[in-house]
Amino acid sequence: MATPNPGTPLQDPTTPEPRDRTRLTLAIGLALIALASLLMAVDQARRTPASREPAAGPSAPAPSSIRSFDALTPAPSPTAAPRPPHQGQGVFSTADDDGRYLGRGTTLLRFHVAVEQGLGLRLADFTAAVDTILGDRRSWIAGGELKLRRVGAAEPADFTIYLASAATSEVMCADGGLDTDGYTSCQLGGQVIINADRWVGAVPEFEAPLAEYQAYALNHEVGHQLGHGHQACPSPGAPAPVMQQQTLGMQGCLPYGWPYLDGRLHTGPDIP
Repeated sequence: MATPNPGTPLQDPTTPEPRDRTRLTLAIGLALIALASLLMAVDQARRTPASREPAAGPSAPAPSSIRSFDALTPAPSPTAAPRPPHQGQGVFSTADDDGRYLGRGTTLLRFHVAVEQGLGLRLADFTAAVDTILGDRRSWIAGGELKLRRVGAAEPADFTIYLASAATSEVMCADGGLDTDGYTSCQLGGQVIINADRWVGAVPEFEAPLAEYQAYALNHEVGHQLGHGHQACPSPGAPAPVMQQQTLGMQGCLPYGWPYLDGRLHTGPDIP
């Protein structure tokens, strides 16, 4: 058996060579540096406030049969309201403030807005809806000749827009010789009378959002105030003229709540 050279120390097989120890030390150092960097990044992320993206809104409603004609009533959209009582108090509250001018025409008509007390419907909400609808680019001001303005109760007006309970509206309309059976709205003299049941609940045959029906109801009765008579559906599948009695049936037309369509007055055959 060979005898080890006494001048050469024995090497423990488990002890790394000096070069291996250097590599190990370097690897450990790099690992510690990486760990420190990771901890710093986590701490920085914890200190930095998260960005606040706007909350996602509700999903867009499915397209309806009328979206190919024009956009629906602009915001604010009506919110669901409880069905008003059949009979209100018979007393009206009238908006006191003046509204903005609607339209740029030379013929100015002023109007009041009044809501029957006891309906559970706010005067401010109805007033805002009236201003929005009558000020829309598809409403009666679109012809360029008419200008409208809501005025306060103390100022003279050319007509008044009433939101009345079914029973009160029936009496008011009957005073002018119109039989509504407490169901439809009406116009007579200087009164535009909107049935609160229809304003809140529309009608089953009108297959469009409530905002569209509200635009129709108001524009239809204001149209009578401006001297327009009833019209019929021009053709099946066409948008209904606003002077068609859409509350009583669509006659093959699609619901549409505005006098103007694509910048032009939208009409149908006159009904004698």
